Amino acid sequence: MMFTRDIATQLMPLFLLVGGALVLLAWSAAAPKTARAQSVFAGLLQVVTLFSIVRAWASPAGPILGGMLIVDHFALFFTALCVMAALATILVSDGYLRRFDIMRGEYYALLLLSTAGMFVLVTAYDLMSVFLGIELMSLSLYVIIGFRRRDFLANEAAMKYFLLGAFAIAFFLYGMSLIYGLCGTMNFRGIMMSAIDHEYFRHPPFLFAIALILVGFVFKVSAVPFHMWVPDVYQGAPSPVTGFMAGAVKAASFAAFLRLFYMTFFAARSDWVHIIIVLAVVTMTLGNVVALVQRNLKRMLAYSSIAHAGYILVGMAALSIENTRAASSIMFYLLVYAFMTMGAFALVCALENRGDSRGLELEDVAGLGLRRPLLGFAMAVFMFAMAGIPPTAGFFGKYYIFNAAIERGLTWLAVVGVMNSALSLYYYLRVVVYMYFRPAAPNPTPVFDDWGVRTVMIISVLAVIWLGLGPSGVVPGIETVLSWTSDSVQHIVSLR
Repeated sequence: MMFTRDIATQLMPLFLLVGGALVLLAWSAAAPKTARAQSVFAGLLQVVTLFSIVRAWASPAGPILGGMLIVDHFALFFTALCVMAALATILVSDGYLRRFDIMRGEYYALLLLSTAGMFVLVTAYDLMSVFLGIELMSLSLYVIIGFRRRDFLANEAAMKYFLLGAFAIAFFLYGMSLIYGLCGTMNFRGIMMSAIDHEYFRHPPFLFAIALILVGFVFKVSAVPFHMWVPDVYQGAPSPVTGFMAGAVKAASFAAFLRLFYMTFFAARSDWVHIIIVLAVVTMTLGNVVALVQRNLKRMLAYSSIAHAGYILVGMAALSIENTRAASSIMFYLLVYAFMTMGAFALVCALENRGDSRGLELEDVAGLGLRRPLLGFAMAVFMFAMAGIPPTAGFFGKYYIFNAAIERGLTWLAVVGVMNSALSLYYYLRVVVYMYFRPAAPNPTPVFDDWGVRTVMIISVLAVIWLGLGPSGVVPGIETVLSWTSDSVQHIVSLR
């Protein structure tokens, strides 16, 4: 296999991320007191990586490296999303890490390595590549989740994520081994062709293997019943890392989930779609119901994240080869959700204090909207968007997914989704009520809104509003993004 210029261009984001991480590891070992400069380097590297993604967009799409990876518009879309989430994490981490006295260069190196794992995951065209991407992404997260080493909640979160993650990936590996034993290959297209030729889609061992692989993905996207780690990990991890997991990890996991089931396992849809439907209903219902009683803001956002995974699973249940609207709607929803959640967690980062292990409570944001109008407005926008209130992008994200379900004949599932979205109004608007209609405490929580936090919140607010209202133009609006997602999905269908 020749390593051509096109392949080098397509893999440049991976080279930059891994190379930058190695530089940061050596730099932090040689000069441990220059972590501030290392954060600037990591941020600039992410900007360069974004430019490399733009350049790779024009490269010819197709499998590379012997069919292990495929760099197409679908993969580059999700790579850009994950890199933007990593850049936002770096921006909000600077003040947070200094405030908690955990400012070390290894943090940024691990963040880059986790993002590199996401690149491998979203470009995977082979089950082994999926496994490698998940592990590279997760191993780095295990460490930075527990980066506050003297915090019991952080230690508990890291250990719980590690143990349950190892448990879930074991199911994935067993399913992968069954697929290889039956088909003799782990390449996505090879599996599909072998299964069609030998009619494996009707064989119980093959369907059992799909179910095992589904377990691994269900854990990564934080869907019920493999959701139990989410509230504890979200609460215990450093808040910038929590936002990174909610936005980037969920997007990368759903990207691999979508490509594998939409392309390779779609012929068995009649068997696995019923499982997806049950998971969607239970996931969004449990997430919303339990979020109603949460007083801790990070735990509330954790159960909200579970509910949003349920909405996206509605799109997975509505997948169709003839109509790619469901798949493109999932991509749009994940983009919007990344902006919403990164903005919300940027505010959480600005309010958290060192030594406060209980986390941010609803009472801590009381009066924030009047005390800090711009921050209060931004948080209100994020809450409205997550609740799906028009004209925010969150409303259109849910609208396109539920509409795709209706077109697929799953009207009742769309109705359940709308009812759950209405239920979520209570706990999202409760945050707004506390910010504007509850008096602040005598000693209100100090706000550490440095330039990084403000930058992330401003960009996120503009994105959430523009992707809901903005037409096509110089800045991509909803029409442009939807055309990108539709074109990206068309390439997956053409490979069948």
